[in-house]
Amino acid sequence: MYRISLESLFEAYWDCRRNKSRTASASEFEVHYEEELINLHNEITSGTYTQKEAISFVITKPDYREIFASHFRDRIIHHWIRQRIEPIAEQLMIPATFNCRRQKGVLAAQQYVFKTTRDITNNYTSDGYVMKVDIKGFFMSIDRALVCEKVVNIISEYYQEEDKDTLLFLLRKVLLNAPERYCRRCGNVSLWRHIKPHKSLFTNGRDKGLPIGDLVVQMAANLLLNDVDHFITDTLGIQMARYVDDMVLISDSKSILLDAIPKIRAILLHTAGVELHPTKFYLQHYTKGVKFVGAVIKPYRTYVANRTVNNAFQSVRHLDTYATPESIIAPVNSYLGLMRHHSSYNIRKRLVSRLLSKWRKFIIIGRDYGKISLRARYKMKQKIQRLLSKKLWHN
Repeated sequence: MYRISLESLFEAYWDCRRNKSRTASASEFEVHYEEELINLHNEITSGTYTQKEAISFVITKPDYREIFASHFRDRIIHHWIRQRIEPIAEQLMIPATFNCRRQKGVLAAQQYVFKTTRDITNNYTSDGYVMKVDIKGFFMSIDRALVCEKVVNIISEYYQEEDKDTLLFLLRKVLLNAPERYCRRCGNVSLWRHIKPHKSLFTNGRDKGLPIGDLVVQMAANLLLNDVDHFITDTLGIQMARYVDDMVLISDSKSILLDAIPKIRAILLHTAGVELHPTKFYLQHYTKGVKFVGAVIKPYRTYVANRTVNNAFQSVRHLDTYATPESIIAPVNSYLGLMRHHSSYNIRKRLVSRLLSKWRKFIIIGRDYGKISLRARYKMKQKIQRLLSKKLWHN
């Protein structure tokens, strides 16, 4: 018999709903959400909870990658788990780990590398070197039993609330789950032919790999590499930044960085069971810059990576297939919002100018080409909502 309060499940539900309220499984769940949460509560307390069928599909940008999307019901459990292990993870992790953490993210990681490089080189007046390393097939090479054991041991030591046994039970259910055995493939199934066997859960080996996309998996990956992060910063004394498996190490000595490679390779294999990528590696003077999570970081400025720029222009070229003026705003602004944090004024201007003439009359271009918005008279959703409100008022 496991202990879990119904109130905590409702809290996790509302937390989950903020970002996933438009999915099909969310809509289905919400029709009778109170009854569904009570059923979920009963399954957990009786120890019969199992995850439902996931959806699997392939994304093509930035490269071909297999994604698993859990059912909304299971995402509620993921949020419940996160609410309990996040404070522990934040206490244990170094500040220079940026993925799946509040008030962190891609931009914060780029800014950290920029500032750290400037500090180590005394505002670009002395020598400094940056080394970029990558973990080989990170998510797909993780041993599920190993990461589960590591996270369970951490929670067993640091978590002391009355629902501890429930948390450990649900953690094992999530981290040892094999979604590839009972998932439903969606989208263009032929896209799987572009994915190499060792990069797919379907072909990389039994009980190997974690599904990209799950919240708990992202947090578990951080904890899996936590020993490596502390080894680099505390034992080797090297400044670093990490976003998932993408790492940048910064030092004023080239030899220190070179000597660190075999030590990092050994600690990765010993504590996380993963390997450094043999070819995704370079070491160079800071003046040549370093490419990190979508940006090229150089002295005094940062640029948007070429792949991101190319993807942005490809997306704009496809906007003629969009059905309404409202539907073009979000995809364009997502790229403009990313670019405006870097030296990209001319790129943003070119991107907006590539919008087809049929869309230009509908939009307002913001200052410095940092954002576009829909002209008020074309905001159909708001018009419909106002009309419905008036009709309900009169009725």
